[in-house]
Amino acid sequence: MLRSEQELMNGISESAYARMKKLLAGSSDEEKTKFLLDELPELIDGYRISGYSRAVKERSSLPRIPGAIDIVGTGGDGKNTINVSTAASVVVSAMGHTVVKHGNFGSSNHKGSADFMRYLGYNFSFNGDGLRDRIRSINFAFLLAPLHNDSFAKFAAPRKAVAHKTIFNYLGPITNPADPETVVLGAADPNIQRIYAEFIQADGKAGYSLHASDGMDEVSPFSETVLLQVNSREIKEIKLNPEKLLSKIPDETSIASAVPEKSFAMTLEGLSGKSLCAAEFIALNAAPALSAANAGLSLEGAYENAMDCILSGTAYEHLRRIVEFA
Repeated sequence: MLRSEQELMNGISESAYARMKKLLAGSSDEEKTKFLLDELPELIDGYRISGYSRAVKERSSLPRIPGAIDIVGTGGDGKNTINVSTAASVVVSAMGHTVVKHGNFGSSNHKGSADFMRYLGYNFSFNGDGLRDRIRSINFAFLLAPLHNDSFAKFAAPRKAVAHKTIFNYLGPITNPADPETVVLGAADPNIQRIYAEFIQADGKAGYSLHASDGMDEVSPFSETVLLQVNSREIKEIKLNPEKLLSKIPDETSIASAVPEKSFAMTLEGLSGKSLCAAEFIALNAAPALSAANAGLSLEGAYENAMDCILSGTAYEHLRRIVEFA
């Protein structure tokens, strides 16, 4: 990108930051509603969403965690799969990486990442010192979004008034107050995948934005997944075929259920290695984060390392320590 183009993009980001900061500081619901109607998600770009995200994250009292990783998806793919991004986050943390997972309760099906952590008995209530303690002791913390930032609550009434998807549907995955340096962002929409890739670059992060051809906002075990690998220099497209890695293509019932308790139990069976299909699905989704965090490690090598972590019992033992510490 030429210097003049970069300056223009930076200016767009700064303008978006200032606009969101003003809206959050004391605007009326009418002003917020107008913003949501004007800022159509399909017309957004990575630099503007970076500015909006920065203004939202700034309102949290939690500290930034250097070197942190987050794996998160937009949701909305309608697949009812297990809590794979949360499970993959546990695997990555068990392998020695700092993970700060950011999430919330499911809005309709009670199968969100926070629903899974609550099912395990995780304690969401902690402050900045508590976050640092968790990172220092177990390389992992789960941040329940509403407890650490009031920005989404301030837009609750205007979002309800608009009654369709707004830019806030896509801000959730990128407003982790710990400001992770490495991110894996899953999108159920290929247009949002492109925007997330631009965001990663605009925000000075590294990682992947991904979308599966079957519509999953995860690395799919059923179909090809397109991953946009992002760093400060380039955005590179990689296509991942699960048949080249998995022992077999799973039966859908082994990794998906509309019943929350059953889905949570299946997630644990995957993390413990009791269900090979679920374990391989989890390893597939840990691989991009491991590859991004380890320069030179291929997705294939990262997948094998993740499987070793699961089948050795290391991942499940780490999950037990995470819950006990919290």
